[in-house]
Amino acid sequence: MCEKGYMSAEKETAREPRPDYAQGHLVVAAVRILEHRNGKPPTYEEIGSLLGISHEVVGAVARALRTHGVVRILETPFDTRLEVTDHTLLESLPKEQATAAMKGEVDAFLERSRSKQEDIESLFKGGAYEKKKKERFAGLEEQLKDFQKKKVHDPFAAPPEQAEEDAEGDQD
Repeated sequence: MCEKGYMSAEKETAREPRPDYAQGHLVVAAVRILEHRNGKPPTYEEIGSLLGISHEVVGAVARALRTHGVVRILETPFDTRLEVTDHTLLESLPKEQATAAMKGEVDAFLERSRSKQEDIESLFKGGAYEKKKKERFAGLEEQLKDFQKKKVHDPFAAPPEQAEEDAEGDQD
């Protein structure tokens, strides 16, 4: 049990993401501002609201900052709060998080989006869109004609055999 009645969550988790310098500074600054303003350590939701990010992202950054010893996560049965322990450790965080793998993924995404854009442009420029549209409407009209030709069975009418017997009985 820590000061102010909060339990410290010091358990280590497997492979937390490493926050970059800017994320760490933003979250620590938000914690310090909210703690000053409210007089108590802030929750993930309060930090997320101040920074304009989701509380899940705040939680991920907070867990990573905890592994570096920058913040302490205080858990109660009702909420989870953050407290700054040593802000000077923020300087050990990497200044930039872009890695070669991430750059490769971004390049692959840009190439896929570029090829999709080219496909869409060719569809509209070559008149293929109008042709596909006409074919689709022709197919729908054909389906409508087929549907109209079919006799729909009335569930409330007598079966066809019984209707013939009734008609013969009426003639007698």
